[in-house]
This record gives sequence, C-alpha cells and structure tokens, in this order.
Amino acid sequence: MEIDDKLLKKLQALALVEIKGQEKEKIKRDLQNILEFFNKINQLDLTNVEPLFHPLSSGKLRKDEPIEPLNREEALQNVKRKEDGYIVGPRTYGD
Repeated sequence: MEIDDKLLKKLQALALVEIKGQEKEKIKRDLQNILEFFNKINQLDLTNVEPLFHPLSSGKLRKDEPIEPLNREEALQNVKRKEDGYIVGPRTYGD
C-alpha cells in the first residue's frame, strides 16, 4: 500500500486534523514505515504460536485495590472555568 496525498487527505478528514507543509512528507514517511513494519509481522510463521490472553504471562500486575475518590473541591481545584460545582467547557453547538 502506498501512502499518497489522496490517502493522507482522507486520513486528515477522518482524524479531524489539518496537516500542513513539511508535516505532510514526514507523516507520509512515518505511515509508510508503520505499514512496512506490519508487513514484516505478516511474513512471520506463527503456526505453532499459541495466542496470548495477555502479553505478560507471568501476571506481574499490581493488585486492583479501591481508593477513596476525589471530592468535588479537589476535583475542581485546577479547573479554569467552573460554575455551580461543574466544569464549564467550550460550546460545541449553536451560539
């Protein structure tokens, strides 16, 4: 698969981002490198490899222990805009 301007334009629309100037060439190279990496993985013979449930087979995960949640004052202490105990975000629709 070739990463061209048409595909990059489609990806921009899907990701809701705008890519300008020299960024386009860098991103095209990066995407091409990612695809080449996956192609290398696809070439591996995995017939005798069992699927993993988790990449860490030893189970060295921390215990999931409940902790006390933040109270409202703590949760809002670094918020720039708040009103009546709620976070005020930017408008996303209408005036």
